[in-house]
Amino acid sequence: MPETAERPLASACAALSATGRFPAREADDPPWLFGNVPPRNPLFTGRGELLKQLAKRRNRGTAAVLPSALHGLGGIGKTQMAAEYIYRHLQDYDLVWWIDAAHTTQIRAGLSELAGMLGLQGASEASVAVPAVIEALRTGRPFRRWLLVFDAAESPDTVLPFFPRNGPGEILITSRNSDWAGIARPLELAVFKREESVELLGRRGPEIDPADADELAEKLGDLPLAVEQAAAWRAVTGMPVREYLRLFDESVEEILDTASAPDNEVSVAAAWNVSFEELKTRNPAAHQILHICAFFSPEPISRDLLTGVNRVSISPELDAALRDPIKLARAIRDINRYGLAKIDHGNNTLQLHRLVQLVLRNRVMARQVHARMQHGAHQLLAALDPNDPESSRHWSRYRELLPHAYAANVLDCDDDWPRQLYINLMRYLFEYGDHEEAARLGLEARKRFTDVLGPTHPQTLEVSSRLGLYLWAIGRYAEAAELNQRTLALRLQVSGEENEETFALQRNITIDLRAQGDFAAATKLSEEIYQKSRRMFGEDDPETLNAAYQHAISLRLIGAYRAAAELDQDTLRRRIEVLGRDHVRTFSVNGSLIVDLREAGDYGQARVQQERLTENFHARFGADQLDSAAHSFLLSVTRRKDGDHPGALSLSTESLRRFRLAYGDDHSVTMGCALAHSIDLRHSGDLAAAKRLGEETFERYRSGLGEHHPHTLVANVDLAVTLRLMGDAAAARVLDERALEQLRATIGPDHPYAVAATINLASDLAALGESDRAAELGRDAVERGTQVLGDEHPTVLAASFNLGLDLTTLGRTDEAVPFQNPILARYRRILGEAHPGTQAAGRGTRANCDIDPILM
Repeated sequence: MPETAERPLASACAALSATGRFPAREADDPPWLFGNVPPRNPLFTGRGELLKQLAKRRNRGTAAVLPSALHGLGGIGKTQMAAEYIYRHLQDYDLVWWIDAAHTTQIRAGLSELAGMLGLQGASEASVAVPAVIEALRTGRPFRRWLLVFDAAESPDTVLPFFPRNGPGEILITSRNSDWAGIARPLELAVFKREESVELLGRRGPEIDPADADELAEKLGDLPLAVEQAAAWRAVTGMPVREYLRLFDESVEEILDTASAPDNEVSVAAAWNVSFEELKTRNPAAHQILHICAFFSPEPISRDLLTGVNRVSISPELDAALRDPIKLARAIRDINRYGLAKIDHGNNTLQLHRLVQLVLRNRVMARQVHARMQHGAHQLLAALDPNDPESSRHWSRYRELLPHAYAANVLDCDDDWPRQLYINLMRYLFEYGDHEEAARLGLEARKRFTDVLGPTHPQTLEVSSRLGLYLWAIGRYAEAAELNQRTLALRLQVSGEENEETFALQRNITIDLRAQGDFAAATKLSEEIYQKSRRMFGEDDPETLNAAYQHAISLRLIGAYRAAAELDQDTLRRRIEVLGRDHVRTFSVNGSLIVDLREAGDYGQARVQQERLTENFHARFGADQLDSAAHSFLLSVTRRKDGDHPGALSLSTESLRRFRLAYGDDHSVTMGCALAHSIDLRHSGDLAAAKRLGEETFERYRSGLGEHHPHTLVANVDLAVTLRLMGDAAAARVLDERALEQLRATIGPDHPYAVAATINLASDLAALGESDRAAELGRDAVERGTQVLGDEHPTVLAASFNLGLDLTTLGRTDEAVPFQNPILARYRRILGEAHPGTQAAGRGTRANCDIDPILM
């Protein structure tokens, strides 16, 4: 990005917020945001009428630069024309952003970079940044006059999901694909007019006779890329046109002898061969650098890939240049002189046209040279691997390597070293938030490694182990569970039971069991892993602390809140000592401890600690991190439990918005937040909205986890409360009876979820006049709740107070006495006089029990 792009942005945004509009720019000022646009070509030639046509399409939606009549033709100048259009219309836009659109990962990376420049929340994670920036462009905040360029888009399906639909700005697409009908207004881009070819040939190098220029243009088929290459050659050598044509014809014969090719490829290949063979004689290292670059992506190639390389051995000439900065500089200078690549000294990159790369790979290299150069590309990419994909400080490097690793087909390399780069890119994508792409890479790598290396090769097992987690993260629970079981069986063959990699797989299976709703089996397995880790690695080893953290989740899910709190408290103390107080994993276990306290009934203490933890996390990592939204969501629940219903609603509203943007509606985190938000809406008095969201969330749980999963049943119970408060106690009864039956069957009658469902069903029956049955269920809830949670837990207070109401209705006043004033006194002491639950009890209003699903 030009240095001037960032200079006025801060002041411009300040002016916008103060006045509602941006200050005027000088005539030669770039847009306020101007990113990744190729440098202007000082020798741009012709295309005047087409540029006028493109300008006329402004303010009419999406335009596309497409070679419709020359479908698939490369080297026609689509990118050059798009860039020239931008430079001629800089004053028409406040934001211009160029995106390499050959692959969805590059589109996400480009949009994420733009989100960071705009200062949007969550810009550091693709899953948040991409939807956030699309929404910002759609609404025109802060820029209404924007232009997005999707360069080299393969198909509409690739880019359509990333369009800011109905936004105030414009979209420009370049593509070889003509299939854009109904999506964009195509503008056909053909070869040069003859006068344009002659003009370009005359603008570079020695003077050329018009007749010679016409003959040369005819020979080159007026293909802009071939004409440009011939002009560059003449500028360097001063060779007469007759001699050039002779060499060109020889190259054409050689190409046609080896394989058939479209006319445009022949023209480009022949024009390039003339220069390429000269460079081979003049500078073999430069010649081989171009061979290598043919296997990289058509996007700009950082010179970092070619510098400071010690582990790489490709050929004597190239190895010497890679280790000697002077020789490398000379080689790149010669490449530039012959016009064989675009050199951008400002960004320290070189770039080959994709058609030229195709020609080099398919028409020039012998098979043996092809294999050696491709392997050289693999080695250069692997040499730049930081080998730390979980660390965000290396993400820019992995983002740079990713398109070149795709293009070079690193996955097929015979060496472990480049293959590990592919695995690390998969890990980077997952940590960065592009879970779908991480899973796609994992599936491809697992198939390839299994076929070539075998199912028990260390890299196959590593990919399989990670892939199980990635599939779970995108909601493909059944596939994840099946894969994890198969991988565990293989890992046990190779490594045995007491092994770190085995434990990692067993942790995956613990997560699978939770997703299946088998909390008891998950707890049994997580305890085994924890005890083995303690014995093998010691109490303070990070592996043991991870096992402890996972086991505490299992304990929470079976309702053992105090045991979970005790374990989390110990893990927190050890992580502070081992990792430090500000480590992200220390924050995670601290958050888990607060959930334990909340579920154990310590609402006030949980809220105070969660307020402090959320504030500290925001200060340490920034409010735009997705984990910050997670802490805000947890805070919303503790606020509600502590009686601050308005404070809870505002936080869950924002958290749900961010989770929907990041994960979509069907992700487990989004659904958990949606269920909590539906409860907040109910407490705010908006029963209709609470019902709508409650029903939607229940259906999503049922579709994703199954009819009888505990979380589906919890959503059922919460929805039933809303229905009863809306006056439909009969419908609430049906839901609660079904939920209670299944909860007792799946997680047991003493689980806190089952106790809460019992309390709510009793309220349904009381509303329907069945006070005998209501009192019977109420007494059962008091007894079970006291045994599991203790007699001062708010859930037990609710069961006790409701039981007193039912006994009074039945005329059993003596039995009701212990459940009236004594319980009200406990409400005041435990929750406080101002708590809505205490005030409702003071008015004689029945208590309802909300259940917040604990994330798995």
